[in-house]
Amino acid sequence: MKNVSHSIWNENPETYFTVKTIYAIFVTPIYPLAHYCVLTKSPKSFGILKWIIYVHCICFTCEWLGNVFLIDVYDFQPSILVKINGVLKNYIRPLNLYKVYVIVEGITETSGLILFTSRVLLIVDLYRPHPSIQRKICEFLIYCVVFSFGMWAIPMIVWQLPNQHSAKLEVIQNHEAYPDSIWDSNVVVITLADSVVDNTICALIVVNCVSIGFAIFVSAKIAFYMLSQRMINQSKATMKMHKKFNERTILQSILYFTFCCVPFSVLYITIILNIHIAGSSYFIDIFSENHPTACAVSLFLFYDPYQYYLIDLLGWRKRKNVTNASAIFVEKVNTVSRNSNVAFS
Repeated sequence: MKNVSHSIWNENPETYFTVKTIYAIFVTPIYPLAHYCVLTKSPKSFGILKWIIYVHCICFTCEWLGNVFLIDVYDFQPSILVKINGVLKNYIRPLNLYKVYVIVEGITETSGLILFTSRVLLIVDLYRPHPSIQRKICEFLIYCVVFSFGMWAIPMIVWQLPNQHSAKLEVIQNHEAYPDSIWDSNVVVITLADSVVDNTICALIVVNCVSIGFAIFVSAKIAFYMLSQRMINQSKATMKMHKKFNERTILQSILYFTFCCVPFSVLYITIILNIHIAGSSYFIDIFSENHPTACAVSLFLFYDPYQYYLIDLLGWRKRKNVTNASAIFVEKVNTVSRNSNVAFS
């Protein structure tokens, strides 16, 4: 006998939502702290990098506010539906809120990629204080490619959003797993799983996520290789800073895979292959929503001035004279290397 209810087992996890809200309240103060550090603790040697970091800071703060308070997208896995739980659902159409969510998320990822690119290019240009016009044009083209990598998926995701009424009817007729609340206005169908075009777009999105992660890893290794070729006559302090740059950029690629690539790849792969993975909704929700938190925390992990300020603020060490600590960096390359650890996208 066919079940009357088609409810997904984690359709309405009230306990999970409550715990997540409490967690969000405790985590949120790190965002204004990140803004304060970037604006007031960035050394002059950062130059334009300070404002690139701050733009990224604004982006991931907006993503966090949307993720946990204003929009709060929850995926019904295994299915092609999501639910909008944020406070704005009572004032704006949930379908439009989902579009905003996709756009803000894409902009944040792109700002992180641009920040990463600027750091790598700055490291590469340290030994060329006066780059040629050809080199500037080449770097501009690199930024264009990076921007395209980060932004191209946004119109594709928005474009594939189907007509909600007909899509929900199709889900009821052709799918075994869907929430009983499917006709709730806050529930949105994000794609048609049986459509070849939509499945192709989902596959391209997965490929794009993975390729960005590998691009971060490979470019970091190339930058470190270029630095290592010049380490023969460098001081131990310079070599140490170059090694730190390498380690932190590799960590950046790991963070990207963990909080961005993996959860969204799991989401779209389960849609394409119609794979039922128990508890995948919680996994996708936790990691994707904490992507901006990973960005904020990484500022303190990757940038020494912010890290030292946080350590002093928490009283983990006595305040030291920064001038004495940085006196060993006589050359410009050493100063920039020390202060130019890469932030996570």
